[in-house]
Amino acid sequence: MKGAQALVEVLRQSGVSHIFGLPGDTGMALYDALNDARDDVTHVMTRDERSASFMADVYARVTGKLGVCEGPSGGGALYIVPGVAEAQGSAVPLLCLTSDTPVGQQGRGVLTELDQEGLFRPVTKWNTRVNNSVSMAEAARRAVRMSMSGRPGATHLSLPADVLDAETPDESVYGIPDFAAAPALPTRPEASLVQRAADAIAGADRPVIVAGGGVMISRAWNELTAFAESLNIPVATSINGKGSIAETSPVAIGVIGGNGARPYANQAVLDADLVIYIGSRTESTTTCHWTLPPQAGQPAVIQIDVEPWEIGNNYRLVAGLAGDARLTLVDLLAAVDRPEVVRRRNQPRIDGFLAQREAYWADVDAQAAIRSQPIKPAQLVRAMRVQLSDDVLIVADPGTPTPFLSAQYELRRPGRTTVIPRAHGGLGYAIPGVVGAAFAAKGQQIIGMTGDGSYGFSVGELETISRYNLPVVIIQCANNSFAWIKELQHLYHGDRYFGVDFNPVDYAAIARGFGFRAAHVTDPADVEGALATALANGGPYFLNVVTESPITETPPVAAWTAAEARRAARV
Repeated sequence: MKGAQALVEVLRQSGVSHIFGLPGDTGMALYDALNDARDDVTHVMTRDERSASFMADVYARVTGKLGVCEGPSGGGALYIVPGVAEAQGSAVPLLCLTSDTPVGQQGRGVLTELDQEGLFRPVTKWNTRVNNSVSMAEAARRAVRMSMSGRPGATHLSLPADVLDAETPDESVYGIPDFAAAPALPTRPEASLVQRAADAIAGADRPVIVAGGGVMISRAWNELTAFAESLNIPVATSINGKGSIAETSPVAIGVIGGNGARPYANQAVLDADLVIYIGSRTESTTTCHWTLPPQAGQPAVIQIDVEPWEIGNNYRLVAGLAGDARLTLVDLLAAVDRPEVVRRRNQPRIDGFLAQREAYWADVDAQAAIRSQPIKPAQLVRAMRVQLSDDVLIVADPGTPTPFLSAQYELRRPGRTTVIPRAHGGLGYAIPGVVGAAFAAKGQQIIGMTGDGSYGFSVGELETISRYNLPVVIIQCANNSFAWIKELQHLYHGDRYFGVDFNPVDYAAIARGFGFRAAHVTDPADVEGALATALANGGPYFLNVVTESPITETPPVAAWTAAEARRAARV
């Protein structure tokens, strides 16, 4: 069979059922192969390669399966990079396929010739150019294995047009179904290290767990809940780790760090004598640039991660456990001596956190009750929490929606119900992201939460949503600016605003032109009713909500609230 057919067949036999992308001159053989496999592999045509990569990223996060995106050579390969980088940075299993100029014309200045291996090397776990059709199936299997095993991540195959069209030995073509879900081939840590960690936990007076994205990738939320509730250890999460435990659990204290944190949760980490990181890279946002906890005079730290080179990267450790989060938590709980004693000792702290949590939500409710114009983001987020079921899946952009959703949208069950990109924070993620979510979670209601800054990056995918008649609602916070950057200019650059404002746009009218039903909301009295109408519609719906700027409504970002407090003190 031809190289393109071999590639598609290996992916099909390895559990791939969806591919997101768009065509180009160099990919004709690949499209013939996808057409032949259309009964088993759904190809979702997008309007932009970047969008294809974002769709594949969200699809992988929701399903745990390999997300696959594809695009043509030249500009297509350049455009598709952002989502590949996001997947690699967030440990999401993704395979990027880009067709390429023919091997036989290499170095002759053929149109769209580009060093694709060099382009993708910094943003992938592994990538290669398949220069011979004989090795096509082998390369495809390796890309799947590398993406799905260990710390999941992004892989890339550059596929020259003549290689896609050349013959591949039939006997080389087979899939690897054992790698259909991540993490493939999960491992356990060494028993003596588990016991060392268990002893440290049993002896700690003020332990705190910080759950990161690795808990979500491992689908370890039930094991984490059992571990934390059995020992009464409070659980904070990173933004990527939101969903690692139901935020209604008595031990849950919410998101921590520099973006979208509850203040009392940050304080809990500062007061801890033992911090247990599970599936967290201990990166800058979660640790407030390594001040939460501080590296100088730090508490005892345990770190659990599937990737050994992440362990101990930023903090000195009492124990470092290399292994899958789900399996490790099972072993760790079993190794704790007299867990009932640990549980009783920790109960007063949990009672204290429950009181702080009650006060926190009372304050959020007070913010949400304000009916001023422009509309308070807190009012919108509270209306969403009241009206959305616990199974709704929210895909959010990394700008304005992130801190409000992270801090003020309470998850009442564990699992993947929010998706927010945190590795690189690329704008324009949510609108294409809901496409990946809709194909991943058929029958589940999907919400995209975006800002008007992000909108301009991916508006074309409204046509994709409409073409497939996907049951999604896009909720947009509009404030006519790149508000995150404008807030930085407000706080740290003397209100010298430059390059951040744009004209008002009739976003609802544009959405209608793409086939959506749509509404434009400016009055706080209309928020709840407009949201109810959007949710009841059942098809693509665009809700544009004019919300207050961060300039006058500071989001829950730790550095910003501190800076505003300093400004107020000077006045």
